[in-house]
Amino acid sequence: MENKKTKTDLFLELKALVENDNPANKNELTDFIDKEIETLEKRKVAAKERAEKKKAESDALTDEIFALVTDEVKTIEEILEGLDGGEDVTRNKVTARLGKLVKAGLVAKESVKVDGNRRMAYRRATEEDAVEE
Repeated sequence: MENKKTKTDLFLELKALVENDNPANKNELTDFIDKEIETLEKRKVAAKERAEKKKAESDALTDEIFALVTDEVKTIEEILEGLDGGEDVTRNKVTARLGKLVKAGLVAKESVKVDGNRRMAYRRATEEDAVEE
């Protein structure tokens, strides 16, 4: 399968065509192409910075959630109540972070009965939990 060309690749090919054909407005075209390539690079850098910032924020939320998990089992609702993340922290975000912590072996999950209903609850993982897996 052929790799898909990026916009930068296409602009570089265009620039090569313009330089080889030597049109009357060569300077104008190459300046335009160079500006477009520069804009694409700036967007790429900005997108990378946003992604790193978002990742750092989610890591902070994971740390905050892990700090709330103790040796006693807690439901997601109890963990949500302990978080002071405001409107940005949702049940789904907490569930996803807890899932990552479970996969990492830091947190164990178990089914508990709350008000007659089964719910998943979380607690700090022990050495015994690691042996069970």
